[in-house]
Amino acid sequence: MKVKTILSIALFLAISICLSGVQAQVNPLKIKRKEFKKQEVGFKEAWRNLKEAKYLFILGPGSYREARELYLKAYEYNPDNAELNYMVGRCYLFTDNKFESIKYIKKAYDLKPEVNYDIHLMLGMAYHQVFDFDHAIEEYNYFINELRPKTQAMYREKIDRLIQQCKNGKLLVAEPRRVVINNLGKGVNSLFDEYGPVISSDGQELYFTTRRKYSRKSEKSILDDKFFEDAYTSKLVNGSWSRARRLEPKLTGKENTSNVAVVGLSADKNKIYLYKGKDKGGDIYVSDTKKGDWTKPKAVKKFNSKFRETSFCLSSNESTLYFVSTNPKRRMGGYGGSDVYICKKNSKGKWQRPENAGNVINTFYDELGVSLSANDSVLYFSSKGHNSMGGYDVFQSSLSPSGVWSKPVNLGYPVNTPNDDVFYVDAPGEKAAYYSSNRESGLGGMDIFKIMYLGAEKEVLSGDILDNLAGAKPPYPSIYFNPIEKPVVDTSVLVRGFISDSENDAPILAKLEIIDREKSKVVATAISDQTGNYSVKLPEAKMYGVEILAKGYLLYLDMVDLSHITYDEVVVQNFKLERVEVGAKVILKNIYFETGKSTLKPESFVSLDNIVKLLQSNETLRIEISGHTDNVGSAKTNIRLSADRAKAVVDYLVKQGIPESNLEYQGYGFSQPIAPNTTEDGRAQNRRVEFKILSK
Repeated sequence: MKVKTILSIALFLAISICLSGVQAQVNPLKIKRKEFKKQEVGFKEAWRNLKEAKYLFILGPGSYREARELYLKAYEYNPDNAELNYMVGRCYLFTDNKFESIKYIKKAYDLKPEVNYDIHLMLGMAYHQVFDFDHAIEEYNYFINELRPKTQAMYREKIDRLIQQCKNGKLLVAEPRRVVINNLGKGVNSLFDEYGPVISSDGQELYFTTRRKYSRKSEKSILDDKFFEDAYTSKLVNGSWSRARRLEPKLTGKENTSNVAVVGLSADKNKIYLYKGKDKGGDIYVSDTKKGDWTKPKAVKKFNSKFRETSFCLSSNESTLYFVSTNPKRRMGGYGGSDVYICKKNSKGKWQRPENAGNVINTFYDELGVSLSANDSVLYFSSKGHNSMGGYDVFQSSLSPSGVWSKPVNLGYPVNTPNDDVFYVDAPGEKAAYYSSNRESGLGGMDIFKIMYLGAEKEVLSGDILDNLAGAKPPYPSIYFNPIEKPVVDTSVLVRGFISDSENDAPILAKLEIIDREKSKVVATAISDQTGNYSVKLPEAKMYGVEILAKGYLLYLDMVDLSHITYDEVVVQNFKLERVEVGAKVILKNIYFETGKSTLKPESFVSLDNIVKLLQSNETLRIEISGHTDNVGSAKTNIRLSADRAKAVVDYLVKQGIPESNLEYQGYGFSQPIAPNTTEDGRAQNRRVEFKILSK
C-alpha cells in the first residue's frame, strides 16, 4: 500500500502549542556551573537534577512535567539563577499552570533582563494564557521592538497576530456566554491528553483519543515525546461516564505502538472510522459490525491522500462529507495550512471531487475538527483565524436556504480560551455539547469537557406593582350601570421584632432600613429602643432588602421575603448582629453588577452608602472586600471577574471619602462557595460580594 503522510490529530495539535506558530527556543538554556554553584552542600545533587532535566526537556513537551520537577529540585538549592527560573517558567507555560509560569519568567527577567532574547515573548504568552490581555500586548510589543530589523521582519506578522488575538479576547470576555463547563472526570480524562470526542447518536456512548500509557510496551512519538494516540470508549451509566476502556485489539492493535484515533461513527453505530498510522504517515480506516463484532478495519481509499486529513464528519443522510486537509492542490488560492473541504455524492451515489469550503469558512490560518448539528444546518469547526482569542477557537456557521454558509461566529468565552479549544460536537437531544480544551480545570493537558448552555442570567427585578384587585368597567358609559369602584384597601404590612447580640442575646440600639429593591430606595426606617424592640410599617407584602447599622457591630445586610404574607398579618422578624471582630465576614447581598461585568448597578448604591456610614463611624476599621462567583466559566476568568467586582466596590468607597489604606480587595472566583453550584439558586447565592474585618 502506498505510504500516506497524514499526521495524527494530536501531533497536529502540538504544532499550535506555541500560539499561532510563534516558535521560541526549543533547546534548554545553558546554566553555567560557576554561576549556579552557591555552596558545596547540596550542589552535586542539584547539578545532577539539572542534567537530567535538560535531557528530558530536549525530548519534547511530553517530558516537560518530569523536567520541571527536576528543575524545581535544583531550584531549592539556588532559587536566584535567572536561567533556571526561565526554564521552570517555560515548563509551566507549556504544561498546566500559566500563573506559575508568569512568576518564574518574571523573576528570571528581574534577575537578568538579557537572560534570553525571547523573555518578553514568553512573558507575553503567559499573560495571554491567563486572560491578562493588556499585559500580554505590552510584552509582545517589548519583544518585537527590541529585535533587530531583520529579525523583526521574521516575527512581525506572528506578533501582530498575537496582539490581534488579545484584542479579540478582550471583546469576547466582555460578553461571556451563560454556560457551565464540566470536566468529564477521571473515568475519561487522565494526566495525559484526551481529545476528539465522538458521541453515538443516542448519546450513550463516547469514543475518544488519548495519549496515555497502555502497557510497558507502549511507545512514544519522536515528534513530541508523548505516547502514541490510542482509542478508548466509555458508556453513560446513571448520568455519569463509566471508566473508559481501550477498544478491542482488532481495532487498535495489541499494544500501543502506533497512532490509532476514532474520528467518526455512523448514526446506526454500525460503522466506526479510525485514523491509523505512525509519525510519518497514516490513513483513514473503517470497520463494520457483523454479528455484534467489529470487522478488521479497511482503508477508505477514496478519502485518503498523501496529505493530512485530520478530521471529518458525515451529514445525517451520509450524502455529504466534511473533512480537513492540508492538500495544497485543493486550496483554491492559498487558504491556510489546513482547510475545511466538502465532498458530495452524485445522483448515482458516488463521491464527487472534494471542494474547498471557501474563504468564508477557511482562513490564512489553520482550521481543524469539523462537525454538524443534528439537522445538518450548523457547521462547527475550530480555527486559528477569524476572531480567535488564541490557539484554536470553536466557530459555527449556519447554512442558508440557498445553500450558502454564513460568516462564522465565535462561540465566545468561556467556551473558547487563549489555548486550544477543538473537536466540538453537539450532545444528542440536549442543549449541550462536548469538546476538547486545554484549561485550568483540566486533569492534565487536553481534556474532554461537557458544555451545558444556560438561559439568560436573572437580573434584579423591576416593574410596576400589578393591580390584581377585583372590579370591572363596561366597555362603554351607561346610565343603567354603575361601575364598581376599586375599594380602598390597606395593603401595608406591619413588621416588628427584636435586634440583639448574636453571642449573648443582649438588646442592641440600632437603625434599621428597609429597601425596595425594585425602586432602589429606602421605603421605611426604624430605630430599636433600649430593649432591642423595633416596629416598622411597609407599603406591601413583597421581597425587601434589610440593612441594620449599630455602633460596634458589623453591618447587617439580608433579604426578607414577605410575598407570602397576608395584609392583615403582623410579621415577627428578629435579627442578630455580629460584633466587629477581626476575621468576621458579612455578605453584601444587595450589591448588583451588570451581567458578566464589574460595573455596579445603581441598585447597589443604597447598600454601599451604608457601608460608608459604617466605616465612617469606625475610622480605624480595615476591611477586605472580596468577590465571589459561581462555577460558570473557567477558574482563571472567574478569579479575574470577582477581583474586578471587588475593586469596583473599593473604588466606590474611596470616592465617598473612605481612606484607601483602610481597604483591600481580593477575587476568589468560585473557590469559596456557600451553596451547591448544581442549581440556579445555588449559583445565584455564590455570586456575591463580602467584606471581612482585617483589623480594628
